Amino acid sequence: MRLIVLGTSAGGGCPQWNCACPNCTNARLDQTLARTTDSLAFSDTGDHWTIVNPGTDLRLQLSRQPTMAPRADAGTIRQTRITSVILTDAEIDHAMGVLNLREGSALNIFATKSVLDLLSGAFPLRTILKKYASILWNEIVPGVPFVPNAEFGEGTKVTAFGLSARQPKYANVPYSKIEDAVIGLRLDNDASGTTVAYAPQLGKWDETVDTLTNGAKIILADGTFYTSTELQNYGLPAGTAEEMGHLPLSESDAAHAAEKSTDKKGLLQKLSACTAEIKLLTHINNTNPILRDNSPERDAVRKAGIELAYDGMFFEVAQSCHGSTNE
Repeated sequence: MRLIVLGTSAGGGCPQWNCACPNCTNARLDQTLARTTDSLAFSDTGDHWTIVNPGTDLRLQLSRQPTMAPRADAGTIRQTRITSVILTDAEIDHAMGVLNLREGSALNIFATKSVLDLLSGAFPLRTILKKYASILWNEIVPGVPFVPNAEFGEGTKVTAFGLSARQPKYANVPYSKIEDAVIGLRLDNDASGTTVAYAPQLGKWDETVDTLTNGAKIILADGTFYTSTELQNYGLPAGTAEEMGHLPLSESDAAHAAEKSTDKKGLLQKLSACTAEIKLLTHINNTNPILRDNSPERDAVRKAGIELAYDGMFFEVAQSCHGSTNE
């Protein structure tokens, strides 16, 4: 299985267009520090790709990936190797890129009922796209495996895990009736005996997350905020990390958590206990001090046996994992 980390930043990217925090300022001065919105792509052979959470930076991300580009010898100049999409939630920053894919001829999109309902109503992507491409919308049921590119002979199996009922700001109600508004994904590739766990939005760590990550060789997890009050510390009118649906990397401020818990362990401590060969953070907010290589927070991440994913990170996943960049 081939895996490409297309982007690694939270919604605003880094630099965020309206932000003058130290990380955004540094990224404007040094473009090697810039990050695009988090997204993932995978394929068995490189012929048919699935994109998870195509976001606002998708066009730029795809321009950097020649292995996902249209084939010059296909007999027509307009074609694509992107054949399916999976949405882990209905956030604008995770779904907006679907509009970039409207010029394709056909596409399979997979999402839970909560997400599909929002994309038919409050955020009407399904209505907008009707006249542009032949899109088949498929409902994901947490716990029921599916193979997104089975029709092309691809074998990577995907299982969704319901993580939260929390819905986007634009939704009419803040929570759905069941915990399928936010999901994590487990990718199982039998040919290589490899499992990848992907959870860019984690508001808590419970038995469901234990099951999602158990036995995975690669884990890509939510690295949005280092502390509960990170945005508030900058004087911004925002809630805590937990109230925004993200378990902070350091100790969780359970007193302010939307879901009360006596377990105050942060995501770093939880993730460090996992046995995966490779543990990576993604969906990193532009304010997070771990983006500064010489910060004590970045040092704490390293000491926990965890690394930061970076845009363009590439894995050819076999019996042992090898990572590189293809930029």
